[in-house]
Amino acid sequence: MTIPRPYLVLTLLSGLEGLALLVTGVVAVVNSVTGSSYGAKGEDSSAIVLEVIIFLAFGLGLLVVAKGWYSLQRWARSPFVLAQLLGLAIGIWSDTQIEIRLVFLIPAVLGLIVTFSPQVLRDSSQAYKSPDSE
Repeated sequence: MTIPRPYLVLTLLSGLEGLALLVTGVVAVVNSVTGSSYGAKGEDSSAIVLEVIIFLAFGLGLLVVAKGWYSLQRWARSPFVLAQLLGLAIGIWSDTQIEIRLVFLIPAVLGLIVTFSPQVLRDSSQAYKSPDSE
């Protein structure tokens, strides 16, 4: 099976975002054990646990979405768009350095552009058509 280029881009984007979140979750665990200043701090272990759970859940979720895009499943669009909107919000309203904000903004904008590209929308609308309507 050959995968159309937009779906390949969406697969790669969601896969890379998912891997990045998984790595961030692992780094958060390591930093909390070593006492580094990254992420949740101090004796508040529940905040650290919640931070790790969020990173791992979102990371695994985006890997599932990547598999959905690769399989040309239209259900992958909704969770992917939600993740990109969260990335946009972080990139726009975060008070971090511009380089970190761009790491969120660039993939989010690219992902939204490709998700709503004519080919992906056409494929998605054809999935709604029943064989009887033709």
